[in-house]
Amino acid sequence: MMNNGFISPLKFLSLSFCLTCLPSNTQAINIYPPIITSNQQQQNKQTESPEVGLEIIGSPSLNRLVIPMYRYTGECPGFSKGIVKASFTSTAFPPSRDRRVMVRNVSRGVASDPFPFTDRDYSRGRGSEITEITIGPGHDRLYLIVRQGENDFDYKIKEKNTIVDEGTFTAYVETTTIVEERNKEPRTKYVCPGNRASCDWKDKYEVTVYECPSYPNVRR
Repeated sequence: MMNNGFISPLKFLSLSFCLTCLPSNTQAINIYPPIITSNQQQQNKQTESPEVGLEIIGSPSLNRLVIPMYRYTGECPGFSKGIVKASFTSTAFPPSRDRRVMVRNVSRGVASDPFPFTDRDYSRGRGSEITEITIGPGHDRLYLIVRQGENDFDYKIKEKNTIVDEGTFTAYVETTTIVEERNKEPRTKYVCPGNRASCDWKDKYEVTVYECPSYPNVRR
């Protein structure tokens, strides 16, 4: 019987007796979330698949490259290849002092003597020193060469002269076409009278000519 908010002693004893007399197969319900220790958190991180590959500057996607290709119309038609900038990254073996990483494109369809590669500093930040990537048939001293579609890479991370990690990854490459109009531009030239090939400087006179601008094979 309730009296001013208190339970009578007899009822309290009955309630205690009932709690201790629950059947042995009765399961208690835990209303609190499980406690995850720091060791368990570390083990969970270790079992996650590491992210490794090319992190494209300006893109949230790993190992997905979109390379611009420029097509020129107008008086001066032509083509140029664009580039993307990327860093190698690995969550399992991040940058550390005295580390470098070599990345090779070992895909079918690219020249293999040598395979296209880049050798970059890997000692600070979240990824390697930036490398520029473009479409091409084989190794280039300035760019890491890829082909359209799937590209297979291998990599080696070295700390001084010791290989601390090596493996493979796949990146997907697609292109996008950018159309620009290019027309002749005025240029000032000094020519000889009568279109002669050579003459004294004092005899030359200034003329304005219209010429097409030069096209770089790879446009940064």
